[in-house]
Amino acid sequence: MTRIMVLSVSGLMMILLAGCGQRSGLSAVREGTVAFREGKYEKAAIAFERAATRISGSANLYYNLGVTHLRLGNMDKAQTALKTACELDPEQASAQVCLAQIAYYRNDLPEASAYLNKALLKMKDKDERARALTTLGFIEVARQRYDYARLSFLEAIRLNKDYAPARYNLATLYRDTYGLKEEALEEFELFKRVVDSKDPHFDKAKNSITRLQLNLERTKADQGASAQRRDSPTAAKLLNDAILLHQSKQYSKALKTYRDALLADPQTFSAAYGAGMACIKLNKSTEAIDAFKTALEINPNNQDCYVQLARLMLQVRQTAEAAKVLDRAIARSPYNPVSYDLMARIRYAEGRFDEAWLYGCFYVSLIPATDPSRASYERWLNSFKQK
Repeated sequence: MTRIMVLSVSGLMMILLAGCGQRSGLSAVREGTVAFREGKYEKAAIAFERAATRISGSANLYYNLGVTHLRLGNMDKAQTALKTACELDPEQASAQVCLAQIAYYRNDLPEASAYLNKALLKMKDKDERARALTTLGFIEVARQRYDYARLSFLEAIRLNKDYAPARYNLATLYRDTYGLKEEALEEFELFKRVVDSKDPHFDKAKNSITRLQLNLERTKADQGASAQRRDSPTAAKLLNDAILLHQSKQYSKALKTYRDALLADPQTFSAAYGAGMACIKLNKSTEAIDAFKTALEINPNNQDCYVQLARLMLQVRQTAEAAKVLDRAIARSPYNPVSYDLMARIRYAEGRFDEAWLYGCFYVSLIPATDPSRASYERWLNSFKQK
């Protein structure tokens, strides 16, 4: 399992000086900046430390000192300087990112995640946010917090659809964690389109695509070997009769006719879907679940089927199964708000309030600001945020 880690040490920040006393440290700052750019990090650290004794209250100076020590591998000194930078300027996201990197190197993944979340609250630039979100997702995978990881990657792609590391990491997450082969294949293909062929992960993506394609071809061949007899004209007539019965609210007769249509042609999606909807009207939840499962086997791209199936499973407390249904729904249509609302309710029912809040917030970010349900939904989210 290979993923792309995108944390990196940033460059230096500009230091503004004012007053005669502080200007006396200007030569040390210049010396340190030149040395840093030349890769002479020990010399740069000495110069910045000297400047820090003469210049007070400069968050950027302490940031530069921290970055320099980070380049040297002096983690303790880097951490001290970067924390000072954050104290002097709480809005400095870059220092938080560097502190996350130190925490990651020390294998303190919860702290790395916490620093990145703090940094994201302050970031405005879309590309900068996409990088930080992808790094956060990478860390959350290592923590086995897959809800967090998936949403981080999807938000990064929403900010920049061509951001290759997020595509690659999402593809490996779908393949290795969720077992979603077709969806992983699509993400690897998208990664290949947006990345340079010299990228170190390009060939790995190509190999993954080849293996996934072979696997899917074998699966289709097995399904073809057991193909069922189809009588499409009879199925079409029965389906039309079932729809008329459904419209006239004769749900029991409609259900039987939908099933007869499926017997005539087992690939009639509308018959399976209609049977599911008729079962809902008849309060036959278990039979409705089976019908929608059949419909999705016929057409795995119908989003309403996923929604109906997950909603029914949630009603009968099959939360784990409902979540799996939505895993595929989200992978196939990643910005359909209904999926995130349902996932929030599933996690809430499971008592996983942090994840419920996360999915709920993602849902809110996808619906229009003028949506009349938005305010009440946000109140619901806030009611359990601290649970």
